[in-house]
Amino acid sequence: MSDNALNIPSSPRRTRRPRQTSVERRTQAERSAETQRKLIDAAIAVLHRVGYGATTTGLIAEEAGVSRGAMLHQYPTKVDLMLAVVSEVYGRETEEYRRRGAMASPRDRFFQFPDLMWDVLTRPSAMAVLEIMMGSRSDPDLASRLVPLERQIEATSQATVDQILKDGGFPDLPEMNAMRRLFVAAVRGLSIDLMLVKDRKELEAAIELLKRLLRALYEGRVPPA
Repeated sequence: MSDNALNIPSSPRRTRRPRQTSVERRTQAERSAETQRKLIDAAIAVLHRVGYGATTTGLIAEEAGVSRGAMLHQYPTKVDLMLAVVSEVYGRETEEYRRRGAMASPRDRFFQFPDLMWDVLTRPSAMAVLEIMMGSRSDPDLASRLVPLERQIEATSQATVDQILKDGGFPDLPEMNAMRRLFVAAVRGLSIDLMLVKDRKELEAAIELLKRLLRALYEGRVPPA
């Protein structure tokens, strides 16, 4: 006679909890990365739209469609998020330089730098970084943490330019570091002018002049200091 015939209740079966697989763990990491990407893109948009002073974590969370708690889990402070923006934008710009530079010879790659810098540094992401740099003047916490990051980025950028010079067979010129600073400062300044002038062609004439100066330097037509 079966147990059911005697109306003996059967013992409940234990349901085993599925083990968390490596795929699920990766999915959690991917979700975290996706949230970070949304927040960084939102921060760029807000910084470009309203400037550093008016940018708040609340505005960024709203722009990203992310809860404030989720944002604080990824970036506990505004400064943490601003530093993440600077690092991410630099990474994107570096990848852009690398991708487009691969389509030219090492020598042409260097002479194309002014055009590429102008294209990259006039994007909202670059303007957002500029807002962060200017905002650090009145934010001591941001300034203290931004300076070492900027020094690291500058050292990496200089090493990249040095490698391009070496690959292109250019001579080791003492003016190179000064020229690099001049170009970055000039293009950044022109990108600010673009917000006011609104005439890209007018400002691109200055970029053409920078290109001529660069070529003149390497053709030995610029007197040494």
